[in-house]
Amino acid sequence: MNEISDALILAPHARQPHAPLAGYPVALATDGEWLAYRPGSPQFPPQAACLLESLLPEIRQLALHLALRRGLPPGETPSRIAEAADWLAARMLLLEWRQLAVGLDELSLLDEANLRARQFAEAAGWEWMPTLPLLLPAGRTEGMLLQGWSAAPASAQGEQAVPASLAFRRTVAARFAALFAR
Repeated sequence: MNEISDALILAPHARQPHAPLAGYPVALATDGEWLAYRPGSPQFPPQAACLLESLLPEIRQLALHLALRRGLPPGETPSRIAEAADWLAARMLLLEWRQLAVGLDELSLLDEANLRARQFAEAAGWEWMPTLPLLLPAGRTEGMLLQGWSAAPASAQGEQAVPASLAFRRTVAARFAALFAR
């Protein structure tokens, strides 16, 4: 048995990602995080059936709240308060992603985001179901688009990004309020 040749035989079969759990696709353009830490406007064309994070300010509020729960370091306030795991945890809590497309290099980030989301959800009296990874063999392409799957649809298929985001904002705002109701 030659492990290298066996791996080469098995590798082509491992390239196809497994189908996501039963759920609705929810794509999110992470322009909110982009705009929080970079000057200017992001240069990308949002796709249809995609939500714009910049039109869902509750995600930014929750990300900052998650970061501030850990406390600020002594001394000067850092230029970036919320870490990537805070942003991802806020997205998972408010969009209720049950599965998220990630590359191998993002698995530890997803683990940390799941931990932060679980701790916050439990403190708010919510039952937390961790977001599972949908492993992308080639990794996620560089960019601002995250693809997750939720138990409920976020927008109508083919709906443009701005109207879909504005319509879904009511749902996100209600989830945000429920997290802080206790």
